[in-house]
Amino acid sequence: MRSMMAEWLEIMCHRGIQEERMSVLLKGVSREEVRELIEQGGTPWVSFFLAPYPPGETLQRAVQLENLLRRAEAELEASGYERDDMRAMLAPAWDMTDARALEAYQDAGLAIYVAPGQVHIYQLPHRVSDAVMVGRRPYIKPLLIPRPATDSFYVLALSKSRVRLLHATPSGITTVPLPDAPEGLDDLPQTDPTGRQAQRHVTRSMRGGASGAMYPGHGGNIFDEKAEVHRYLQAVSNAVERAMNRVRDPLVLAGVEYMVSMYRSLNGYAHVVDGYISGSPDHLSDEALCERGADILMDDLSRRATDERDRFEALLQYNPPRASTNLRTILPAAHIGRVERLLVASDRQVWGRYNPDEETALLHDEPLPGDEDLLDLAAHQTILHSGEAIAVAAAEIPGSNGIAAVFRY
Repeated sequence: MRSMMAEWLEIMCHRGIQEERMSVLLKGVSREEVRELIEQGGTPWVSFFLAPYPPGETLQRAVQLENLLRRAEAELEASGYERDDMRAMLAPAWDMTDARALEAYQDAGLAIYVAPGQVHIYQLPHRVSDAVMVGRRPYIKPLLIPRPATDSFYVLALSKSRVRLLHATPSGITTVPLPDAPEGLDDLPQTDPTGRQAQRHVTRSMRGGASGAMYPGHGGNIFDEKAEVHRYLQAVSNAVERAMNRVRDPLVLAGVEYMVSMYRSLNGYAHVVDGYISGSPDHLSDEALCERGADILMDDLSRRATDERDRFEALLQYNPPRASTNLRTILPAAHIGRVERLLVASDRQVWGRYNPDEETALLHDEPLPGDEDLLDLAAHQTILHSGEAIAVAAAEIPGSNGIAAVFRY
C-alpha cells in the first residue's frame, strides 16, 4: 500500500513526471522554473542527483538514493538540525527509495530538492552523477546545463516519393498534416509548354526501367527534372510555411544533399537549423528521424556554446570593463544585478563563504563547515536579478577560474 507521504510527494512534484517514457527528448528545466525554485525560501535544502540506470537496475538506483539520504542525515545532524525535523523533511525522499517508484524514470537523470514542507522533482535531459548537497539554498548548477532552446522541434523529411513533417515533443512524435503539399514528385501537377496543366507520365524503356517524363501530345520531349524538383520543393515549402505560420520551433531537414540545398534556397520559414540529416529518409522510421534530429540540435547547441565563448573572449580582450573571470569581482556584481550573462563550471566547485555586506569572499581548497560552492551562489544571484546563467565544462570557460561574466554596465 502506498503511504500518504508518497501520495503527497506525487502531488507536490510540480514537474509532473509522466509514467510514460519520453520517446525523443526528456524535457529540461526552464529558466522560469529554476527561478521559481530558488525563490521558494526556507532552509536547509537538500539537493539529490541520481544518474540514469540501465533497465533492470532500479534496485541499485534505490540503494544509491538510500546511501545519499544517509549522507544527508549525517550532515544535517552534524550541523545541529533536530532529528525529528530532519526525518519529517526527508520523508518524501525516503518514500522514493522504493525501487518501483523509480522504475518509470530509470533512463533519466533525476534532481530531487527537499526543504521543510516542500519537495521538487525534475527529470533531466542530460546525464548527472549521483550526488547530494546540503546547504542554505538549492544547488542549481545541474539544472543549468545547456539544452536546445525548446523542448519541441520539427523534422521535414524530403524525398521524391514522399514528404513527412514530424513534430517531436517530450511526450511523443506526431505527423503534421500538409494538405496543400504534393504527396510526392509524381503527385505534382505539371504545366506543359503551352501553359496548360498536364499530368506527368513516366515512359518505360525497352528494359522496363523509367526513362524520363513526357508531356502528353508533345512527341517525347524530355521533362526537365531539375525544374520539376524545383517546383515540387517550392510547393512543399509553401505548404510547410502555411502549416507552421504560428510556430517558432527549430526545423531540421532530412534528405539527399541536392534536395536539401534546393529546399533551403526556397525556404521561407525562419527557424531551419544549419545541420541536416543526410541521405534518403525513406528507409528511416519517424522515431529514427527524430532521434537524429535531436542529435543535430545538440550539435547546433555545441556550435552556439563555442560562439558564446568567443564572445566572452572578445569582450575580455577589447572591452575589459564589460566582462570578468575573477570570482571576487563577479560575486558582488551578481548580488546587485549587474551580471547579464554568466558561465559557471559544471564539473568543479569553488568552496568558501561570501559576505555580501562587506563584499568579501573567503576561498578554501576543501569544503569547511558552513562553506558553499561560490560558483553556484553566483548563478543564484544572477538568476534572481533576471540574468542568464549557464553551466558548462570548466574547459569551455575563458580563463582558469571556472567562471566568466558579462556585465550589463
